Parts: sequence; structure tokens; C-alpha cells
Amino acid sequence: MQISVTFRQLEPSEALKNYVSERLLKFKRYLDGPVEAHVVLGLEKFRHLADVTIDSNGRIIKGREENVDMYAAIDLVMDKIDQQLKKVREKLRDPKGDRSRMSAAVAAPEAPEAAPPVRRRRVEVPALQIADALELVRGGKDLLVFTNVDQGELNILYRRADGSLVLVEPDFR
Repeated sequence: MQISVTFRQLEPSEALKNYVSERLLKFKRYLDGPVEAHVVLGLEKFRHLADVTIDSNGRIIKGREENVDMYAAIDLVMDKIDQQLKKVREKLRDPKGDRSRMSAAVAAPEAPEAAPPVRRRRVEVPALQIADALELVRGGKDLLVFTNVDQGELNILYRRADGSLVLVEPDFR
């Protein structure tokens, strides 16, 4: 596995390079052929960004995360990559032309499907004015949960697929 690590607005650190390499080498057994991984670690204001692109025999796997701690951002992006690799492995194991599963499903009644596992992530809810929140969302965030300084209430600001912004002001009764 060929791994390249790039630092943007951040001092190059051998410890970070080793940590990223160690985490990426765990994925080697799931990938076939020549594998190239490019990792960009950056700093924008107070946000640490980790951007990973893996090219495995023509199959591209990408992940991007940000956090206030660089190691946490790396862990989160590696979790995303792991989820994508699991999805790829499932597709390879379960070909579309396999009809044996279909006949087994007809013969036996299907049990109700359990709810998928929910990943939890605790985040700090910043206190912002609406104008500051708009700037953050326009700057690249798709979703922002914040406390409105003017009203003291929780607000949600998100970008729709068409590019328009929506401000949600929950009514707790």
C-alpha cells in the first residue's frame, strides 16, 4: 500500500503520519491489487480536517471529516472508510444473479427486520447569531445546529439539494 500524507496549514508531524499509516494498513486486507492512499490533513480556523482518498485497482473510496481534534477527525474519517469498504464487500459477496436467496425467501416467512444500528456523536452546540450561522453554512457546512444568541433557543440551519438554505426554529411545547 502506497500512502502519501499532505499537511495544509499544519506543521508536519511524524506522529500524525504514523497514526494515519497504522489506521490505513488495517484496510489492506480488504483491498485487492495495487492500492494508493492519499491523505490530506488540514487546519481551517479551529477545525481540523481529514480527507482520505483510496484508489484500489480503479475503485475509489473517499471520506472527509472535521473535528476540533485532529486525531478524532482521523478516527471519524477512518470509520467512514470502513463503512464504505463493508458495503463494497457485501456487494462482491452477494451477486445480483444469485437466485438461491430468492427461493429461500419465498419458502420461509421473513422475520421483521431489526432497526439498523445508530451511531452517536456528541457535538458542542455553539452560540451564534443567525448572520454568523449563515456564513458558516455558506462556507461549506451542509448542516449546522446552534443556539440563537438573540432568542436563546436551539436552531438548525441546513442547505437543501437545490442550494437554498432553511432555518428551522423548533417549537418545544
